[in-house]
Amino acid sequence: MENSSLMKKSYSRYALAAALFLIVAAAFQFFNGLVLAKILPESFANSSSFSFLNILVPEYLLGFPVLVLITLKMDKKTPEKNKFGFGKFVLGFFMCWGVLIIGMLIGTGITWATTKPFGVNMADTNALGNLMANSKPFLRILTVGICAPVFEELIFRKFLIDRVVKYGEWVAIITSALMFGLFHGNFSQFFYATLLGGIFAYVYIRTGKVWITIIYHMIINLSTSVITVSLLGLVDMDAVNRYAELSQQVLANPNDAALTQQMTEAMMAASGLFLFYGWLMFEGLLGLIGIVIWIIILAKKKIKVQRTEDQVEKGMKFAWGNVGMIIFIVATVSLFVFNYLSTILPAIQK
Repeated sequence: MENSSLMKKSYSRYALAAALFLIVAAAFQFFNGLVLAKILPESFANSSSFSFLNILVPEYLLGFPVLVLITLKMDKKTPEKNKFGFGKFVLGFFMCWGVLIIGMLIGTGITWATTKPFGVNMADTNALGNLMANSKPFLRILTVGICAPVFEELIFRKFLIDRVVKYGEWVAIITSALMFGLFHGNFSQFFYATLLGGIFAYVYIRTGKVWITIIYHMIINLSTSVITVSLLGLVDMDAVNRYAELSQQVLANPNDAALTQQMTEAMMAASGLFLFYGWLMFEGLLGLIGIVIWIIILAKKKIKVQRTEDQVEKGMKFAWGNVGMIIFIVATVSLFVFNYLSTILPAIQK
């Protein structure tokens, strides 16, 4: 492959920058949790506001500038800008939901299989989800709905692809997808993040417009991490249990008007559960439509990327067989290990 040494050097430098971005952010987060949290008022240090600030500041105000400085002088080639009409946007939207549902199912299954033997409750395996469930909507929207999509699309699509796409589109797409998946640091998110990262990378290469992938990313994050969490917060389990109990009593005493009235009131109080399940069904429908579209598109071979099998095989060797990428892998795998151990060790110690 032509320019193999330049390709290896470019991927290595960018992967090293991404690794340092993670390391700098993690170091400040650790410092804040270990030192700053002891100095600040306990009520604030234990709040979701402090937790979200400990994501925003270390990652986007400290780690991100490090990545920009390291990659600033690298050669760039922005993909050619092409039209992306509303029809294509909607099609891509459904395709995103298709891989999101598949990736979530795979990730959830693997997380369950690897933590269940240790007696871990599945509700305890998603630290970010638990944080969002106990936070204010504004913080969720700002951090997960706005900042994360913007910065992550710049890091794993715009900045990365502009610097490596000239060495091969397929390798750039696969690398963007895998780095994005590894960046999340846990099995629950790895699979759907990787699959979505591949779609985002393809769309950016075909259109040259990162704002499109940012919008996709925002919609998905706002839907899954903001709307779903907010609706879950509306569920009153006491009312749900009360409704279930009264329903059984009404079945046994169908002519008891007072009992029926109590059941109706309990059903209204438990309406949050119906809204939550309705939203999950809607998300599932979007995913099902997306899966059908994927089947049709793959059957018709509509996805076109410049490549040959030989180029992909050699390109992946140069893209991933370098010092920078090895450091990035070590850094992200360390996140997997940390998140895994932080989940199972408390369960083992009980």
